[in-house]
Order: sequence, then structure tokens, then C-alpha cells
Amino acid sequence: MSTIKALVVDDSKIMRSAVKRTLNQLMVAEFEYIEAMDGQDALEKFNDEIQMIFLDWNMPNMTGVEFSQAIRKKENTEHIPIIMITAEKSMGKVDTALNEGGANAYVTKPFTADQVYKVLTRFIDKDGNLLTETEESEKKSFFKDMLKFKG
Repeated sequence: MSTIKALVVDDSKIMRSAVKRTLNQLMVAEFEYIEAMDGQDALEKFNDEIQMIFLDWNMPNMTGVEFSQAIRKKENTEHIPIIMITAEKSMGKVDTALNEGGANAYVTKPFTADQVYKVLTRFIDKDGNLLTETEESEKKSFFKDMLKFKG
């Protein structure tokens, strides 16, 4: 199991702690965290070692979607999973985050450990290693085929 460097971005310290606690309790992987209190702070703390991002939507200075768009404009960031963890629940917001913001997954607050687990297993293998883009794509394809098979 390798250590995954994760950027946890939320203006609430309590929520950052809740995200980290949930990730640690799930024991899907080992994480090393960098915390940021808004999108602007996250942009300043973002570096080439960041492997996964957990991101709130509504924050002062720079929203989660604005941060996500800024990260996706950088070179060689398309492989970094960005998981929105937000109180925004409308389908329009989900669509904006995933299609315009460049997020890879969406979890609504209050979240359960099971919801986070389901999202994490899209990006992390059973040995706790981050999947490559190709492996993630193959996994998505497998589950789509399974859903078609089951009707």
C-alpha cells in the first residue's frame, strides 16, 4: 500500500477533519494530507506531489469549481481525481461540477462512510494504490457491462 498525497479543501476545519477521519477509518489506502481553507489557498498549496483532491464547493475567495477549473488548465493534472464533497445537491450543480468544473466524482454532505468508500474504490485498487487513468477506465467499462448484463 502506497501513501496517497491528498489535498483536502474546505473552509470548515470541522469538515476537513471529518473528511480525513472518514478516509482514515475506511482504510482503503494510506493518506498524507495537505489542508486548504479555500480554493485560493489550495491553488497556492497545490504541487506536483498531490495525487487526489477532496473539494468543497462553496468557499470564500475561490469556489471549488473555480479551483477545479484552474487545476484542469494546468499541464499533467487530468489524472488527479477531484472529488467534490459539498452541500450542493441539485442536478444542475452536479452537472456543473462534473462537466464544467472537471471534477471526477460528487458526494453530498452530510456524507456517509459508505458513500465515500464507493467513490474511493473507483480510484484506488484493493491494495490501496491509486489506479492509473487506463485502469480506472477499464473498471468503469467493466461495471457498465455488468449493469447491461443484469438489465
